[in-house]
Amino acid sequence: MLSGAILGRVTMVITVSLPAFLGRSEAATFRNQLLVALEQKESIAVECAEAGPLPSLWVQLLHSAATSAKARGLSVSLKAASLECRDSLQAIGFDPAHSALVLE
Repeated sequence: MLSGAILGRVTMVITVSLPAFLGRSEAATFRNQLLVALEQKESIAVECAEAGPLPSLWVQLLHSAATSAKARGLSVSLKAASLECRDSLQAIGFDPAHSALVLE
Protein backbone atom coordinates (compact mmCIF):
# COMPACT_ATOMS: atom_id res chain seq x y z
CA MET A 1 0.00 0.00 0.00
CA LEU A 2 1.24 3.47 -0.81
CA SER A 3 1.31 5.66 2.23
CA GLY A 4 2.52 8.98 0.93
CA ALA A 5 5.63 11.05 0.47
CA ILE A 6 8.10 11.80 3.23
CA LEU A 7 10.81 14.28 2.34
CA GLY A 8 10.13 13.83 -1.35
CA ARG A 9 10.22 10.03 -1.39
CA VAL A 10 7.36 7.61 -1.60
CA THR A 11 7.01 5.36 1.42
CA MET A 12 5.38 1.98 1.70
CA VAL A 13 3.33 0.84 4.68
CA ILE A 14 3.29 -2.78 5.73
CA THR A 15 0.09 -3.81 7.53
CA VAL A 16 0.35 -6.71 9.96
CA SER A 17 -2.27 -8.16 12.26
CA LEU A 18 -1.65 -9.11 15.84
CA PRO A 19 -1.86 -12.87 16.36
CA ALA A 20 -4.74 -14.31 18.37
CA PHE A 21 -2.39 -15.43 21.16
CA LEU A 22 0.13 -12.86 22.38
CA GLY A 23 2.79 -15.04 23.99
CA ARG A 24 6.58 -14.80 24.03
CA SER A 25 7.21 -16.91 20.93
CA GLU A 26 4.61 -14.90 19.01
CA ALA A 27 6.32 -11.71 20.21
CA ALA A 28 9.67 -12.94 18.86
CA THR A 29 8.13 -13.69 15.46
CA PHE A 30 6.32 -10.35 15.41
CA ARG A 31 9.51 -8.52 16.42
CA ASN A 32 11.32 -10.09 13.47
CA GLN A 33 8.56 -8.90 11.12
CA LEU A 34 8.95 -5.39 12.49
CA LEU A 35 12.72 -5.47 12.09
CA VAL A 36 12.49 -6.63 8.48
CA ALA A 37 10.03 -3.85 7.64
CA LEU A 38 12.27 -1.22 9.24
CA GLU A 39 15.36 -2.55 7.45
CA GLN A 40 13.45 -2.23 4.19
CA LYS A 41 12.55 1.36 5.14
CA GLU A 42 8.84 0.68 5.38
CA SER A 43 6.43 2.14 7.90
CA ILE A 44 4.26 -0.32 9.78
CA ALA A 45 0.54 -0.29 10.50
CA VAL A 46 -0.56 -2.85 13.09
CA GLU A 47 -4.17 -3.98 12.72
CA CYS A 48 -5.51 -4.53 16.21
CA ALA A 49 -9.28 -4.28 15.90
CA GLU A 50 -9.60 -7.86 17.15
CA ALA A 51 -6.94 -7.48 19.85
CA GLY A 52 -7.86 -7.75 23.48
CA PRO A 53 -5.67 -6.35 26.24
CA LEU A 54 -2.02 -6.12 25.25
CA PRO A 55 0.52 -7.69 27.62
CA SER A 56 3.22 -5.25 28.73
CA LEU A 57 5.81 -7.19 26.67
CA TRP A 58 3.85 -6.35 23.52
CA VAL A 59 3.45 -2.70 24.47
CA GLN A 60 7.20 -2.47 25.05
CA LEU A 61 7.85 -4.18 21.72
CA LEU A 62 5.57 -1.78 19.84
CA HIS A 63 6.99 1.27 21.63
CA SER A 64 10.56 0.20 20.88
CA ALA A 65 9.74 -0.42 17.21
CA ALA A 66 8.02 2.97 16.99
CA THR A 67 11.04 4.73 18.49
CA SER A 68 13.37 3.01 16.01
CA ALA A 69 11.02 3.81 13.13
CA LYS A 70 10.79 7.49 14.08
CA ALA A 71 14.59 7.76 14.12
CA ARG A 72 14.54 6.49 10.51
CA GLY A 73 11.79 8.85 9.37
CA LEU A 74 9.20 6.04 9.45
CA SER A 75 6.29 5.22 11.74
CA VAL A 76 4.56 2.42 13.60
CA SER A 77 0.84 2.93 14.05
CA LEU A 78 -1.97 0.97 15.66
CA LYS A 79 -5.01 0.84 13.41
CA ALA A 80 -8.51 0.39 14.79
CA ALA A 81 -7.29 -0.36 18.30
CA SER A 82 -10.01 -2.05 20.34
CA LEU A 83 -11.18 -0.53 23.59
CA GLU A 84 -9.45 -3.35 25.52
CA CYS A 85 -6.23 -2.61 23.63
CA ARG A 86 -6.43 1.10 24.42
CA ASP A 87 -7.28 0.38 28.07
CA SER A 88 -4.22 -1.87 28.43
CA LEU A 89 -2.03 0.90 26.99
CA GLN A 90 -3.42 3.41 29.47
CA ALA A 91 -3.05 0.94 32.36
CA ILE A 92 0.73 0.90 31.97
CA GLY A 93 0.95 4.66 31.63
CA PHE A 94 1.17 4.93 27.84
CA ASP A 95 0.89 8.56 26.82
CA PRO A 96 0.27 8.96 23.08
CA ALA A 97 1.34 12.61 23.26
CA HIS A 98 4.85 11.54 24.32
CA SER A 99 5.31 8.37 22.31
CA ALA A 100 6.48 7.60 18.80
CA LEU A 101 3.72 4.98 18.60
CA VAL A 102 0.78 6.42 16.67
CA LEU A 103 -2.80 5.51 17.58
CA GLU A 104 -5.22 5.81 14.66
